[in-house]
Amino acid sequence: MADLKARTVLTTLRKIRNFVIEIGKWGIVLWLLFPLHRALNERVDFTRVVLGILLFVLFAGKLFYDTIIDSWRNNPERKPAKDLLSMVAIVTVISLVVGIVIIFVGLLVFEYLKTSTEPNQE
Repeated sequence: MADLKARTVLTTLRKIRNFVIEIGKWGIVLWLLFPLHRALNERVDFTRVVLGILLFVLFAGKLFYDTIIDSWRNNPERKPAKDLLSMVAIVTVISLVVGIVIIFVGLLVFEYLKTSTEPNQE
């Protein structure tokens, strides 16, 4: 009985640890991409933004792998319709988020370049 309780506590602690690590990873991505909100007013560290985008793509891909592919291998009872629907939904959501981030960064870079090439009106 005590052994079962200890395993339950360890499992709960592992779940909490994994959750905190996941939040920490996405927090780092947000921190790296945070300077983009003031890109038109001041200089932005390009390497920081590129690293943030790179980590965003990597973490989104790992999230896709963990959610879809790994669960397929570990779940012997699968339903093809449910698998297909969940995969399409997750691919769609990840594609939308990546697309929005890419469009947002592209628009910011475009506006930054446009304002930097305009002649100063003094």
